[in-house]
Amino acid sequence: MSSLLMNGKKVKAGFPTLLQTIKLSFKASFFDEKGLLFLLLNNKHTFNLITIFLFMISLPVRGLDGKVSYSIGHIIETVLLTLFFIGFLYFLSPNKKFGFLAFLRVFMAYESIDIFAIVSFIIPISFLSIFYALHIGWYLSLAVFAYSKINRLNYIYSTINVLLVFFIVNLLPSIL
Repeated sequence: MSSLLMNGKKVKAGFPTLLQTIKLSFKASFFDEKGLLFLLLNNKHTFNLITIFLFMISLPVRGLDGKVSYSIGHIIETVLLTLFFIGFLYFLSPNKKFGFLAFLRVFMAYESIDIFAIVSFIIPISFLSIFYALHIGWYLSLAVFAYSKINRLNYIYSTINVLLVFFIVNLLPSIL
């Protein structure tokens, strides 16, 4: 997609800046369908989204026990689990009209909500479980939204698939 149609005229679109990609990521993270579709169709955001994704998972956060969980092993585990989650969702996707990279772009953009995990340093330890439950719920609801819009499915079927993949991916490390 080297050009975009704007007001009936073809306009050459260059590569977006990192700030434009962050803005688009947050726009899509607040359930904006136009942002979701623009991420699906414009592959020029891919490298910026990889940068945002790696930055977000490298942020230190406080775990449920109140200790800071930050290590290279934690970052690698997060990358692998996220890629397994996205890969299994794509595998279960009945509509493979968009390629895997388009699917990956959308879910990497949704990782931008991890910036709010820094709040874990401010809130008391007793509220961390509630905060992380809300955080994971937000991410899973974004996944259901994207999965249903990409595949043109209803929310019930999308919720079943997303939760199935979520439980499989989270049980995978305990089995291995």
